[in-house]
Amino acid sequence: MSVLQIDQIRRQLREKFPAAHRDHIPEEPSSQATSLEFSAGHLSEIISPHESAGASLIICELLDQKRDLPIALVDSRDTFDPASYGNDKCRHLIWLRCSKTEQALKCTDLLLSDGNLPLILLDLHLVSERELRQIPNTLWHRLKIQARDSGAALVSITPRALLPTPHLRLTLGGRFTLDHLELTTPNLQLNQSESRQIAGKT
Repeated sequence: MSVLQIDQIRRQLREKFPAAHRDHIPEEPSSQATSLEFSAGHLSEIISPHESAGASLIICELLDQKRDLPIALVDSRDTFDPASYGNDKCRHLIWLRCSKTEQALKCTDLLLSDGNLPLILLDLHLVSERELRQIPNTLWHRLKIQARDSGAALVSITPRALLPTPHLRLTLGGRFTLDHLELTTPNLQLNQSESRQIAGKT
């Protein structure tokens, strides 16, 4: 796609969705970005309260990290788009495409039982509230024990605080608009405050 075509697409998006754009391109965050690390053998939670909070950036950051072993993404709604990340970032990714919450939870259980993956991401951030309420606390307790026994870091991405006793809980505070498409990936860095809230500057 040529530069001219990209400019035309941006102009059309601005005309059709003016409320989604700021008056100017957002500036690069000035504070130092946080390196995401999750403890082995523990269950952690990332809260993504809305679709533009930055859950995809979290996944991108984790895919960027150098690893000796692959990581697994349990995609509960089959919404992950590997083409947006590129072959280089996805070459160490095991992507499990699920259409139901129950299926995603069973896949996570099997991966932990296998015990060969250092990091497992369970993406539930697009699951409905009704389905979230149907997940029993006993299941999270089981997954927590399995993570401990396997030595894997299990990270659940949820739309609200859901896990009863996570080792670590982070909240995404970003609110990204279409203007952020004009920035390169390194400029979209995440910052972590003392309250364990990760925020993208808008």
